Amino acid sequence: MKRLLFSLAIALLVSVTALHAQETKSTTRIEAQHKPTGSMKKGPAEYEVNLLKTLESENPAVQAQSVQTIRDLEQMFPQYPFKSSIAPLGAKLKDENADPVVRRLAALALDELHSDAGDAIIRDVASSSPDKGLQALCNALLVRSQYN
Repeated sequence: MKRLLFSLAIALLVSVTALHAQETKSTTRIEAQHKPTGSMKKGPAEYEVNLLKTLESENPAVQAQSVQTIRDLEQMFPQYPFKSSIAPLGAKLKDENADPVVRRLAALALDELHSDAGDAIIRDVASSSPDKGLQALCNALLVRSQYN
């Protein structure tokens, strides 16, 4: 019984520590995992331009992968603002005909940018979208952004 309680306490401690690091936007581990390689020295701006081109694709799977890659880059390069991504991501988020997965990923990507423009787009979708799932996600992101 003591071993079980001790194991449970250790597991909770590890979980709380991980959540705290994520909540404080700690990127030390991510930066350590992704040491700059030859292709990464080009900078995130070049990657962003290429990803925004693929975001214009008609294929929802390609769009979803593009948005997810932008989210990954936001984690790898927290000092880079990704300002040119805001308008295309906002357009995907507001597009009623876009794939639902792409729209949700776009909402998450806009939230991770921590920008007033991205929050404004999320706020607009939260108040006007007929998609109740997307509306709930946007409202949750807005509540979370108030506490960060």
